[in-house]
Amino acid sequence: MTSETLTLWENGAVTLPKEWRERYGTRHFLAKENERGYLVIMPIIDVEYYEEPDGTCGLRFPSGIEMGEFSELWKQGTKKIAMEEKKMKRKQTKHKQSQKK
Repeated sequence: MTSETLTLWENGAVTLPKEWRERYGTRHFLAKENERGYLVIMPIIDVEYYEEPDGTCGLRFPSGIEMGEFSELWKQGTKKIAMEEKKMKRKQTKHKQSQKK
C-alpha cells in the first residue's frame, strides 16, 4: 500500500500524485470517511464494459457523462468500426482473388 502526503490548497482543492492519476485512468474519485474517522479516496471508473449471460454487452458510465463527450466517443467508435469493416472486406477480396489464380 502506498501513502502520500497531500496538500489542501486555499480553494479547497487537493492534488493527487501524478502516478495515481495515471494508474487509475480516471478524473473522478470518491472521498469518504470510514468508520474509524479516516478519509479514504477511491477511484471511480468512468466507463465499465459489461456482458450479460444472454450475449448482450455494452458500456456503463457510473459517474455519468456529458452529452458532448458521449457524442464524440460515439463518433470515434463508429469511425473505428467502419475502418475495421473496410479492412476485413479488403482482406476477403484479396483472399478471393488469390484463390481464383
